[in-house]
Amino acid sequence: MKYNKIISIFKKNNGYLKSSELINYKVHTSYIKKLLDEKKIEQIKRGLYRLPADMLNHNNKFTHDYIDTAVAIPNAIFCLSTALSYHELCTYNPGVFDIAILPTQRNIKLNNISIKYYRFQEPFYSYGIIEIATGIKPIKIYNAEKTVCDMIRLRHLVGEDIAMEGLNNYIKKQNKNINYLFETAKLCRIKHIIEPAVKAMVGF
Repeated sequence: MKYNKIISIFKKNNGYLKSSELINYKVHTSYIKKLLDEKKIEQIKRGLYRLPADMLNHNNKFTHDYIDTAVAIPNAIFCLSTALSYHELCTYNPGVFDIAILPTQRNIKLNNISIKYYRFQEPFYSYGIIEIATGIKPIKIYNAEKTVCDMIRLRHLVGEDIAMEGLNNYIKKQNKNINYLFETAKLCRIKHIIEPAVKAMVGF
């Protein structure tokens, strides 16, 4: 099989292919090794490959690292500091992706991407997810209110300073929804913390 044909197969699959899919296309492992050696494809994790980043469709909001993570980790949800940064609620720019997974899921190691896993029980896991289209794989991330509540709920893990910074910056947003924030805080069992803090900030 010609290498150009293999590249075209990747392109037809949004730039990503698993080893099992390559086998179905009758692509021998020796071809994959040669393409890796020539840097015409990259390995994201064991059994998952993609075209170089400059050959992928770019999204204004997300780098290819986000897409790689979404493709490689089933049901991954960007959370905590990563989501806080996405919603522009902190000055901190994390170098590690915070990822929420279910307790039954295992940690998956990716090449060249640092991930910190958090196991969220229900209802904490499923509540407040938004999906953002990228043209390759939708990004799942918690909305701003859920992110702020998770930061407060897990402040002993993420740091109280950044958790309170997120809450303070949320209160300053023009499109904030205090009622929904309180509703989310109640589900997260921290309304007794969020409500007096918010009232103090806004001068109730």
